[in-house]
Amino acid sequence: MEGKNILILKFPYSSVYGGGEKHTITLVERLGARHHFYLLSTCSVLLQEFDRRSWHQQRTWAGTEPVTPKALGLFIFTWPIILINLIWWLMQYKLKYHIDVLFCLSLTEKVLLTPWARLLGIQVIWMEHLQIERWLLASPLRFLYILWSRLATVVTVVEAVKDQLMKLGVPANHVQVIYNAVNVKEFMPTPSRIEEIQNRFRVLFIGRLATEKGIDDLLYAIQESKHQIPNLTLTIVGEGDQHKNLIDLTKKLELDQQVTFVGFRKDIPDIVKQCDVLVLPSTRRETFGIVMIEALATVKPVIATTTGGLTEIVDRYGWLVPPHRPSAIAEALVDVYHNYELAIYKASQGRIRVLELFQERRMIQDYDNLFSTR
Repeated sequence: MEGKNILILKFPYSSVYGGGEKHTITLVERLGARHHFYLLSTCSVLLQEFDRRSWHQQRTWAGTEPVTPKALGLFIFTWPIILINLIWWLMQYKLKYHIDVLFCLSLTEKVLLTPWARLLGIQVIWMEHLQIERWLLASPLRFLYILWSRLATVVTVVEAVKDQLMKLGVPANHVQVIYNAVNVKEFMPTPSRIEEIQNRFRVLFIGRLATEKGIDDLLYAIQESKHQIPNLTLTIVGEGDQHKNLIDLTKKLELDQQVTFVGFRKDIPDIVKQCDVLVLPSTRRETFGIVMIEALATVKPVIATTTGGLTEIVDRYGWLVPPHRPSAIAEALVDVYHNYELAIYKASQGRIRVLELFQERRMIQDYDNLFSTR
């Protein structure tokens, strides 16, 4: 079957390297030999990553994604200009590159450009990485979202978001769940030996240093549990606007000897292999949590909050605790430490589930089928 010409659009509220950006790059890397991808965006992270790989990328203006009251106010006044600009670019790409598929990653193009793309005979796919929250539920753009969803295929990464979309009014036959995935060859089983954790117990966090990630709760949990777990350490991997606040909190809690900030890292498989337990203490907006399946693929115990889709992803293969509960995280850490044989068993069963549901090749095949369908 002939490959498609796919235009990726992303005009985010803020430009950071997160799960969504990693997901997009993985799709283009794995499917670039079969389909032709083009990026039109204001996302500096994606533009830089595409440019570094010599992939086609073009920056244009499309305002600020209308997901906050202030951004929505600006959008109401500027949408005609944004629409004209996006239609112009869409026509250029249609004429020059014969675009077959519009792959929409942000709200702006979903509510503005979808009907115009369909008029040009272009297949429209919306990607929803996030939970449906106030950014849409309380937005006057909600009506357009529901209306134009009937002209698109909406892809979500967990069943929980599909349920939200259906309750919102998006037709069930227009929503498809394609789980995020990992390359299991990069995350081979490397379980810690039970006798080793008596000498050091290495806790790991990977993610953006943002308020909703709940890292402050994790720091309080480390303070509470350090007297019950000898040689307890925490490594924090990632960057974000809360970096200074978290360092200040670390000093305030006198955790300088236990906590290490290592910044942004690309050698995630190696870092995961060196931990004894991975914790994701998110308080909101954690739809999938790909680090959970990376850890389980490596047979590392996991602790997560019951936020968003984490319950669906972790299930019975790790420890689930309520969000905003440092004491619950501390209890889970102590439980994992004292019952590490059980923790490894859960994680090993979790790897089996990863092989069944979350393998990258399965995800890539699902997207290939989606892009190839008219």
